[in-house]
Amino acid sequence: MTPHVRRTDFTGTPFNSRTAPLNRNQRWVAWDIYHVVDVFSDVQCELRAVREAAAMIDMSPLAKYEISGPSARRFVDRIITRNAEKLDIGQVYYTPWCDENGNIVSDGMVFRPNERTYRITGDPCQRWLEKNAGGLDVEIRDVTHERGILSLQGPKSCEVLELASNEEWSDLGFSRVRSTKLRGVEVEVARQGFTGERGYELCVASEGAVVVWDALWEAGKGLGLRPAGLRTHDVARIEAGLIIPGPDYTKGGVDDERGSAIEVDAEHMTSPYQEGLGRLVDLDHGGFVGEKALRAESESGPCRRRVGLLIDWRDIAALFADQNLPPVVVPVPQWYPSPVYHGDDRIGRATSIAWSSTAGSIIGFGVLTTKFCGPGTRLSVEFPIGESRARAEATVCELPFVKLRRGD
Repeated sequence: MTPHVRRTDFTGTPFNSRTAPLNRNQRWVAWDIYHVVDVFSDVQCELRAVREAAAMIDMSPLAKYEISGPSARRFVDRIITRNAEKLDIGQVYYTPWCDENGNIVSDGMVFRPNERTYRITGDPCQRWLEKNAGGLDVEIRDVTHERGILSLQGPKSCEVLELASNEEWSDLGFSRVRSTKLRGVEVEVARQGFTGERGYELCVASEGAVVVWDALWEAGKGLGLRPAGLRTHDVARIEAGLIIPGPDYTKGGVDDERGSAIEVDAEHMTSPYQEGLGRLVDLDHGGFVGEKALRAESESGPCRRRVGLLIDWRDIAALFADQNLPPVVVPVPQWYPSPVYHGDDRIGRATSIAWSSTAGSIIGFGVLTTKFCGPGTRLSVEFPIGESRARAEATVCELPFVKLRRGD
């Protein structure tokens, strides 16, 4: 196993020389050791490009681990909740991985580029991976800083990619991967994305990143292609009903030096069944970390469940007005939990609260006691208003908030 990569400097991603000049507002956000663009120009315009045209999003800070060696498949089968034997070459899984108690350590993607190699992308978890590699002949290599990831998302993303590569891409199925070259640079293209739209994630060696950006940028000029910042990506993934560690759950397992900067308490550890990811737990293959606990929960049923929440922004504005304050109605996605009540009883928490222009509402996730998860249930969410706290009305709804078109 390779030693931990310890980086204390703060740097731009492999695409920085292209994203920086386009960042009109010079608004940046820290992600691991990198700074990435928060908002290039306007969130609503960028989100419209994701939903109606195409957008490029720099996702390079995602942790990337290359898994190889004679025991690579057995190792992957041990750590993820899905059956690694069913993962074909050229395929990618979205999956959680759990601790012994069935709590999610993280969630992310598992790629299988060839017979004996896998790649995992998600939140940093090298210590946890190494902890679970005992007795296996496997190498775990952190390649995060060697590769960039550019996410091309939107209904016109296929057209952009085809113009840039002079190849047909409409035949690449969802969660499938193949390689190509853009202006002579080797690129791995996965039909994936975290926005709910049709899209592709392009993984490229860092030294070739700028060439790939330029190829897509030139190809998309006449198709409405825009750069989109991390905040736009965050709103899009909330609309699509997709979770991230930190804001939506406290990670179980071994702490890593890097990873989500949003830490909440152990009360907010959660299982795949509670997060609506039970379809990604394959109890038949057995022998994976957390299997016993998850098998028991599958039989008893989860005590709480994640649902959608529609929150009345007018209630929040009125709460500010009551205290003679200007209304500040969720200007950025809320990355901390808020208590949820049914009457006077606290029955869960709300996470990832954001204004969604697509849904025309303030939206968020509610992780609630199961009996209160029925669509149409009226609840209240607590918000900080000035130096005090007050509640706004909310209604339970099914997830996702938008129609998922990523498999179209």
